Amino acid sequence: MLTCIFRTYGYNITLISILLASATALSSCQRDYTPANQAKGDERGRNITSFDANFAPLPSVLDLFACKPADLAFVAAHRGTHEGSKFPENTLESLQALHAKGIPFAEIDVARLRDGTQFLFHDGTWERGSTGKGPIAVTSWNASQLLLLKDTNGDLTSFRPSAFADVLAWSKDKMYLEIDFKSSVDEAKVIDSIRAAEMLDQVILISYTTEQAVRLHRLAPDAALSVGIFKPADIKTLEALGIPTNIMTAWTGRGPLTEELAGALRKRNIPILAGSFFDLDDKLQASDDFSAYTKYAKLPDLVVSDYAFDTQPVLEITGRDLREMQKCLAERSGK
Repeated sequence: MLTCIFRTYGYNITLISILLASATALSSCQRDYTPANQAKGDERGRNITSFDANFAPLPSVLDLFACKPADLAFVAAHRGTHEGSKFPENTLESLQALHAKGIPFAEIDVARLRDGTQFLFHDGTWERGSTGKGPIAVTSWNASQLLLLKDTNGDLTSFRPSAFADVLAWSKDKMYLEIDFKSSVDEAKVIDSIRAAEMLDQVILISYTTEQAVRLHRLAPDAALSVGIFKPADIKTLEALGIPTNIMTAWTGRGPLTEELAGALRKRNIPILAGSFFDLDDKLQASDDFSAYTKYAKLPDLVVSDYAFDTQPVLEITGRDLREMQKCLAERSGK
């Protein structure tokens, strides 16, 4: 039996500038976050959707981490939305809203319906997030499209469940995705879908145990893999199982993330992922002062937040840091 390590829970320089450029110019007040039509309007305003055939590929997620300035972190939206917004979690429309605000990463949950359709949904039953009832596994795709989703406040929206294939097609060269495999899916088929969409270098595959980490690595040897690392010795455990450090990203859980652990990971060039959604997000929402995100982001390379609209303006990479990152990415791409 393998030892379990549990987890809780472009090269276009202009494009990188757009992805990481100032979100502070855009208000993070909730009243400004209206549903899909507003998200698409914001995208047009930022000139994000006008690249068409000239749209160059994003850097691989591993190259992006390799070029990230020290003591700064990217932002990922937990469950693909901003808590308290009008956007349901795990929908294409919520990802479009995130992208319009310059947020480069989203963590999403992939599940499977009765007819084999892969789609985005977190729970095993419909009740919390939609007008549906009962297990999702007994529902067909056509039946799912008769349901309405609830936003993060529990209010009904006009949105319906999003197919994973549609999310991959839209996200290509726009956004990086952390992929959480729900128990209903066939991992190999999900990875086949990602590979078919030519998105393997834009995703991080999430593993919750060492068994799952080994399985996912065998299915996609070159893909970035999120593995639970809570002490330096865990790195050797994973290496002994055949997982190379050059594709690892370290999920450090609830923490605290110590300088000792961060130092061991940095020494091996393993990107560090940390979640502010455990309690920090709520504390900062209560205080209405988000400056503490800067201190929190000193050790991790990616901060997974429930309030990405508020986190991104604080942690955005700008100025000299952005220029240095762009230069590094250009060198790695050979341009």
